[in-house]
Parts: sequence; C-alpha cells; structure tokens
Amino acid sequence: MVAGLAGLVHRITGRTRSATTSADRSAGAAGHREGEYVNQVQLICTDLDGTLLDSRGELSPGSIEAVETARGAGLAVVCVTGRPVRDALPLTRRYGLTGPLVCSNGAVVVDAETGAVLLHQGFDPVECVSVVTELQGAIPGLVMGVESNGGLYLEKEFADLVPYGWLHEPVRSARTAIRADDPVVKLVAVHAGLTAEALQRTMAELAGDRLEVTRSTGRFVELSARGVDKGQAMQWLVGHLAVPVARTAAVGDMPNDLPMLRAAGLGAAVANAHPLVREAAQLVLPSNDDDGVAALIHRFTAVS
Repeated sequence: MVAGLAGLVHRITGRTRSATTSADRSAGAAGHREGEYVNQVQLICTDLDGTLLDSRGELSPGSIEAVETARGAGLAVVCVTGRPVRDALPLTRRYGLTGPLVCSNGAVVVDAETGAVLLHQGFDPVECVSVVTELQGAIPGLVMGVESNGGLYLEKEFADLVPYGWLHEPVRSARTAIRADDPVVKLVAVHAGLTAEALQRTMAELAGDRLEVTRSTGRFVELSARGVDKGQAMQWLVGHLAVPVARTAAVGDMPNDLPMLRAAGLGAAVANAHPLVREAAQLVLPSNDDDGVAALIHRFTAVS
C-alpha cells in the first residue's frame, strides 16, 4: 500500500495492518496501485442511511461542505439507497445533491434534479406473484409488502412488526398489490419468529435462484428481481458516466451495500457498519456520525 493511503487508514481506524492486507489483495486483483487510484478517483457511490446521513437521518454541515467540495473538484458523488424514489428524491433535493440517484437497491435510477427515470428494473408481475405465493406457502407466518412506482403496500401485520411509521396502504394480501400497470421494484418481508438474518438465509435457500435477497436493517428482508442490486446499478453508472471502474469508490454500512463495494475500485465501510461489511471493505472510515464519507471525499479532493 502506498504510504498516503496507509496513513489515512491508520489515522481514521488505527488498523493499518489489517486494512493494508485487505487493500493490497484488492489492489493486486484490480491491476493498479493504490496511489494511482487515489489520485484518479472520479466517482464515489455512497449509501444514505447509516452512511452519508447521520443517526438523525440528516446530512451534517461537514458532509454538505465535503459534497460541495467534491462537486467543485469534478468528483461525482452519487447516492445509492434502498429507499424508494418518493423518499429519496426530496431528501437529495433538500441538500442540493445532483446527478443520478439510485433507489430501491438499484431497481430505479432517476435524475436528482429533474426526476426523470434513467433506469427501471422491476419484477415481472407473473413471476412476482409466483414468488410471493411460494414464499408465503413455504414459510407460515411470513408477512410481506410490495413497493411499486405507485406506492408502498403492506400486509396489515407488517406495520406492527416493523413500526417505522412509513406512509403506506394496508392490504390483506401482498399479492393483490402486484399489478402489470404498476411495476413492482422491491418486496419486503418480516417474520415475528425469525430474525432478519435467519429470514434472509431461509428465503435465499428457497428462491435465491429467482431473486436477490438482502437486508438494510436488522428488522426485515428486502427482495429484488434477479440480478438487480446496488452493484449492478453501480456498473450501469460506470457506463452512463463513462468512468473507469478503477477510478470509483463505494461506501456503505449494511449487507445490501456489499455488491456495490465489490463492484467499485475501492470498497469502504463506515465504522458503524455491519461486521460483514467492515470485513469486506478495503478501508474502514469514521462512523456516519463522524462524517466518514466526508473524510474519504477530502482525501480524494486533496490530491486531485
């Protein structure tokens, strides 16, 4: 590892040795040296909740300043979130974030300024009904919800098990909310007797060959169409923005961010990240409450 990045790792984590080992392996596989990468980064993809946003769900003044600095330096910062467009777009506009906005774990990409849809990858409605029927038949007590272009539809028990206060329409059965004229971009599932981790494993065993199974919290599981995840969306962004993979970085905190970290030239985790994410990351940053993403931006813009 080049001394500059090694010093960054040591200053912000105190874990030079372990971070060096992970980063060196990745740098060798990518076929470029860390120092070259750091000087050439052009795109940072960052998760929102638990990563760019602090524990209050807000963008700190320091992070706002860092994003503005990145923009001035020609470094693109793209938000890649599990949130639907209707939640993420007002948030990014509130903080003046521009460019593509990736929502619903990669299923939808919109222009943050105009709201125009740039990419849409929903479920086939027939396949979606089949999957929901199969999963609920195989897992008694499984409670599900449907996220579509039109809104969020949750079986009535869902809000009791996951009391997040989401604006939604209650439905007796998730299957009734699956319609050809309103494409489903994501499914959510929860079970009173299973942790999100255990439920994810079970659902992946049952239908992992037909859909993507992940989680962004410890409360519920998220399902996307096969091949649709944050990593695939990042690959699309690389082509859309004409940025070499070797000049990209990604930051996240939860398992649904793992495909994005693996797709990037440099995968980073905030200190508050899930253990699986910290283990997979080449670099561990300060926590989301300590402006971890801002620290990464400042490192890149300082040498640009």
